[in-house]
Amino acid sequence: MKIADIDIIELQGIPVTPPLFTQPLRASIRLLKVKTDDGLTGISQIGGFMHSATAAFIKQDLSPFLKGQDPLENERLMHQMLWKYNSRAHAGVWNFAVSAIDVALWDIKGKFYNAPIWRLLGGAQKSIPAYITFGLRAYARDQLAEAARYWAASGHRRLKIQVGRSNIRGAMDPSGASGEHREDNPAEDEARVRAVREAVGQDAELMVDANCLMKYDAALRWCKRLEPYNLTWFEEPIVHNDPRLLARLRKQTSIPIAAGQWENFFKLADLVRENSVDFLNIHVLSVGGFTLGMKAAGMAQAFNLPIGNGDHFDFHLHAGVPN
Repeated sequence: MKIADIDIIELQGIPVTPPLFTQPLRASIRLLKVKTDDGLTGISQIGGFMHSATAAFIKQDLSPFLKGQDPLENERLMHQMLWKYNSRAHAGVWNFAVSAIDVALWDIKGKFYNAPIWRLLGGAQKSIPAYITFGLRAYARDQLAEAARYWAASGHRRLKIQVGRSNIRGAMDPSGASGEHREDNPAEDEARVRAVREAVGQDAELMVDANCLMKYDAALRWCKRLEPYNLTWFEEPIVHNDPRLLARLRKQTSIPIAAGQWENFFKLADLVRENSVDFLNIHVLSVGGFTLGMKAAGMAQAFNLPIGNGDHFDFHLHAGVPN
């Protein structure tokens, strides 16, 4: 069996209507299909933030290299793509491209062996917890609480909220000379988290995510404000996921720290080495697919760290490993 062709399909304007929204949001995604000469097709998705550039790299560089290769030899192909195309940087467009390719190769492998990917990865767990990222910054405080009640009533007891609303406004403010984020409203985020906690009770798990928008001092202020609300984790509070500053923050707060969702394998190693996190968030569409995702999960296990997920593709990885 050999790889015969690679297609990328762009889907634009997909309507997504969160609770309480009167008009749908519009999403665009790029699906990736790896086709074999035996008729099997592996399906994946381009993740990250540079979809057009990633798609172009796949079409112009990776596709000619991969055609004629055995799709079941994912370890060899990952190693060759690393040294052939990105032996120095290990990040950016290359990372998103090989991640999408690798996930599609594992989809082919699952179809070839007639087994789900999670079982091929080890089958460590029959069920895994999932959470809903529902706490959009577009919600007003009362809407946020109402949306939380909606999801809790639907059976979801693990909920994640975006924080740092003022930071986003600052990033979009053209008057800012430096373009840096403002970090001036922890009280509003505390009120929003408190409203959600009161809406869903103490038994629900709550997580917050700052999307790498804060400097250290601001992140510490947010932590101190949010410590009373029994959070499962504070995800990516510090700009660039700086390993040293995350490690420093961990020592100053009782809230567990999570990070790594959009990082490559080597940056995840830095987060583990520097004792930066309580949860290592591994996303197969950025770490290097399931091939490098398994290595990252094993690295986390060696340091007694649980892993967190960031996308539906990641469920196979979580079910495949014990941590």
